[in-house]
Amino acid sequence: MEESREESRQIRLQRQMGLLVTVLLVLAVALCLYTTVQVLSNGYVNLGGIMMFRVVTGSMEPTIPVGALLVTQQVDIESIQMNDIICFRTQVSEIWGKIVTHRVVGIWESEVGGILLETKGDANLVADGYFVEQTNFVGKVIWHTGDGSVLANILSLITSKIGFLGCIVFPSLLLSAMILKDCVGNIRQELQMALEMEQMQQRQKEAWEDDPLCGMTQEEYNEMYERIRAELMEELKYFVELQKEQKTGSQVSETE
Repeated sequence: MEESREESRQIRLQRQMGLLVTVLLVLAVALCLYTTVQVLSNGYVNLGGIMMFRVVTGSMEPTIPVGALLVTQQVDIESIQMNDIICFRTQVSEIWGKIVTHRVVGIWESEVGGILLETKGDANLVADGYFVEQTNFVGKVIWHTGDGSVLANILSLITSKIGFLGCIVFPSLLLSAMILKDCVGNIRQELQMALEMEQMQQRQKEAWEDDPLCGMTQEEYNEMYERIRAELMEELKYFVELQKEQKTGSQVSETE
């Protein structure tokens, strides 16, 4: 009995662990899907107004080196000030719509009252040949890594094709295989327990058929039978006397 309880407890624990791992896997898959949709629709991931970019050109060196990571916050364009570093979509035909990170070197007002930002890369000799306005403004850079950042190198590796396969795809497949293995193991254990329970019931049935006295001697069985019979007779006698008393009381009331 104790072994059966211990096995049941272990099975419940395994189920709980399997459920927890499944929930984490579902959340990870949901995050990957959300990230994929964001990248396909916007070209970048926006989580609550916070975005992350990786620098691929040297237009902002030495302030921001190639390969650095940027954390950009989505803010109102009216809050931008001189010398702020911003991200925006370029208006140059060759790279139209690409995300660019440059410094604000001038703030102007359009004829209709909108804000126009003049931008320039720190390594460039001249300013950009177009203004940044609300339609192509992405956000303000609030943090970036420096030269030789370990974090930038790690994230660059993860975001590469090999890194994506090694850090995302293969672990997800391995985790799925482990969950499947646990589920199959739990089903196998439950089937084994059901089979053992059925065998135990069959043995009890056979034992009863072979020994209807359930291991008692004939004398012990007769003694138990007489005791139960005496108790039932006492209960019956008490019930009959109670009925007589109730009947007598009813007759007296009718006489009065």
